[in-house]
Formats: sequence, structure tokens, C-alpha cells
Amino acid sequence: MTYFMQLRDLVRNFISKNEVAVLRVFKAVMAFVCICVIRSNFDYAEVLRHSWIGFAIAVLCAFVSASAYTLILAAYLFIELLSLNVMVAFVTIGLILLSILLSAIYRGTHYHNLMGTPVGYFIHLPYVTPMISALYGRSGEAVTVLCGGIITYFLKGVKEHATQFMDSSEGIQVSELLMDGMVSNVMFYVFLLALVVMFLVVYVIRCNHISYGWTVAVVSGTISEFIILLSGYLILNRTSQIPWLIGGNLITLLVGLFTSYFIFDLDYHRAEKVQFEDDEYYYYVTAIPKVRVEKEEKEVKKITEGDPSTRRSRMNYTRDSRVKKRGRKVTRV
Repeated sequence: MTYFMQLRDLVRNFISKNEVAVLRVFKAVMAFVCICVIRSNFDYAEVLRHSWIGFAIAVLCAFVSASAYTLILAAYLFIELLSLNVMVAFVTIGLILLSILLSAIYRGTHYHNLMGTPVGYFIHLPYVTPMISALYGRSGEAVTVLCGGIITYFLKGVKEHATQFMDSSEGIQVSELLMDGMVSNVMFYVFLLALVVMFLVVYVIRCNHISYGWTVAVVSGTISEFIILLSGYLILNRTSQIPWLIGGNLITLLVGLFTSYFIFDLDYHRAEKVQFEDDEYYYYVTAIPKVRVEKEEKEVKKITEGDPSTRRSRMNYTRDSRVKKRGRKVTRV
């Protein structure tokens, strides 16, 4: 256990010393992953099929703000969908812009939910970004989580009806897509309910002053979201998606526990309650120390030429060596 604590402290120190560089590398890697997932599911624009374009966009995302980051990925998705259907592309970009506006009104800053949740859904991990937002964000992030879920199911419907959009004889309308894939789909509401409930459970427990609050929040939020989605799959007879649900929730749980371990480390065994007062109030404070590994202090003794003990030891060594030399017997052949 001590080894993991030391490793965590090393990672923390490295990140704190190189925070800007680490953040930019992380944003570039996440942007490149998002571009690869978008390309694998909506590969319609030939102009974007060059690998260097995705790499250049990922590097650009490393140097911009969170809102610009989302807009760049949204523009990439918009260009892909333009080659599929013009109306679908404009409705998609309209949903994303409206979501950014609503998030700003409710002071939500985690815009990564708007593109991260759809991308996570296509790799069966739509619950990771809401979990991270609940651990680090405020209550207003529930809007970004909700909007991310809506965009997710819209893009899911676009992917399912892609062949019909490409076939002009079908004549499918975006309004029909919205009705069939979202408004008339019970699983759409179950999915949104699961995301929002998970966010609220994690956020409320995390904000309360209870022992092991972050760990309890992560476990409770994952279980609540799992129960809601599992009930929906069983009621609607979609049992084929249950294995993906289990795997996605296990990864989400591990990500949440890993995040809480590296960020929120408190030693509840050494909690202390402090009480003091001033002229107007009594104060009741609970002090919980952070988990730290004490570094071993090595005592280094410096030997100088002027040290009397050093001179005595050298004299003794010289005298002993002379005695040994005199006592040796030399045999000549």
C-alpha cells in the first residue's frame, strides 16, 4: 500500500510541475480519440479521410478552451454529416449550439459532456463523463449531462437511418427521425433518467460531509445508474445489451475510484473534532488529515580535515598498518 501512495505522490508532483504540458497532451489525446470514434461511425466526407487532418485537429484542440474544444469537434462532425444529409448536419450543429447556450445559462462549464457522452456511447462508455462531472463540477453540470444524452440519442438515430438518408428515394425527414428515435422511444427517457440520477447521486453524496464520501458517491452513483438501465433493458426485452452495460459500468466504477484515489485522499481514521469560540459564535470543526507517506530522512555526516576525531582515527590506522608490516615474515626462494 505504501508503494502505491509513493507512486501517487510522484505522479502528483510531476503533474503539478508540468501542469500546462500534461493538460495539453491529455486534451490532444482525448480529441484524437473522439475524432477516431466519429470517423469510424460517420465516415462520409472524403476530405477528412486523411490521417494528418485528424492529427492536426487534435493538436489544435490542445491549445484552446473547453468551449472552443467542443466547437472544433462539433465542426468536424458537421462536415462529416454534410456528406450524408444537409438537414441532419444543420440539426446536429443546432443541437450542440443550443446545448452550449443552455449550459452557459445554468453556469455549466463541462462542455466535454456534449461530445464526450456521444463518443462514449459508441464505445459503450457513456457514463464516464457524467461521473467525472459529478465529482468535480457543480450542480449546473446536470444540464450539460442532460444535453449530452439528447445529442447521443440523436446521433444514434442518425447512424441507424444512415442508409435511408443516403437513398434519396426513401425521403426520410429529420422530424421522423426525432419522433422514432427519441420522442417515441421509451429507452431514450430511461437513458436520460439514468444519466441524470447518477450525476445527482454522486454529486449529493460527494458534497455531504460523510466518511469516505467520494468512494461512497462513486459506488452509489454507478449502482443507481446500472439498476435503472438494467430495468429498462429487461422491460423492453433488450437483453443483448446487458453484457455491454455490465462492462461499461465496471470501467466507469474503476475510473471513478481511480480518480478519487488520486485526488481526494483523506485519512478518516485520524479524524479530529475541534471546538472553539469567539465573541459571537461557537465553532465546531471536523479536521480530517490527508494521507501522506513520510519520507525517510537520511543523516549524512560530513568529515572535514580539521576534525580531531578524524585525525586520531587516521593516526591509529597508520600505526596499526606499520605494526602489521613489521610482523610479516618474508620467505626468499
